[in-house]
Amino acid sequence: MSGGDYTFGDSDLAARRLALVAATFARTTRQFLLTRAGAAPGFAVDLGCGPGFTTELIRATVGPARILGVDASPAYVAAAAKRLADDRTRLLCADVLDLPLEVTDADLIFARMLLTHLRDPLAAIDVWRGRLSERGALLLEEVDGVATEDPTLAGYLDLQRQMLAANDHLLDIGPKLDEGLREHPALRSNAVAEFSPPAAVAARMFAMNLETWRDRPEVTAAHEPEELNALAAALERIAQGEAEATITWRLRQLVLTAPE
Repeated sequence: MSGGDYTFGDSDLAARRLALVAATFARTTRQFLLTRAGAAPGFAVDLGCGPGFTTELIRATVGPARILGVDASPAYVAAAAKRLADDRTRLLCADVLDLPLEVTDADLIFARMLLTHLRDPLAAIDVWRGRLSERGALLLEEVDGVATEDPTLAGYLDLQRQMLAANDHLLDIGPKLDEGLREHPALRSNAVAEFSPPAAVAARMFAMNLETWRDRPEVTAAHEPEELNALAAALERIAQGEAEATITWRLRQLVLTAPE
């Protein structure tokens, strides 16, 4: 997916979690694409495409003549190609920070929740803008913040922030992007969309994430197995509807144009 260590993995479990993420955030992303991508771009690129769920959404929403999904995981690229590849849809295994020359003159480049996993997101944006066509647009959708008063969901989010920070990554990257780009001459849109999925769905995503990365050394060094087991059990109770909670995402949606 990204240049460097993707902390959420590319296992079967991680792929199932991305399917749940795709279904959960589809409405917000679809509206962003409809209002900002333009109709029927000639060539669209989906960076960090994973198993291809966002590639599929872009294809169905704006109908590009050609679309290329790019991810560093061979497993994800193979899964996406098996489901999506056709005369106008290609999948490419490549580092999003070291794109091959064929990724150029794109009318649309899209990335969702990718910059949060990169150590220098602003530099990555400059790289991607350089692959746009003269009138192309770079659309970015990232987490600006996640609000909940539930101690279990909040506890998971704190743990995730710690794990990402240990890898020089940032969960709530939206404010950093806002600060770094608000005066950028190529910035055409900078907005925040709020979205409140069912807490049971959020807890299911969180439980799948926790299972994926709970054994990473940066996590086990700071947290005892009993603590992680208790968190997993509490998340499962919310996922099963046995405990009530609310949660709201703020999603930073940015549009930038090509260098002049």
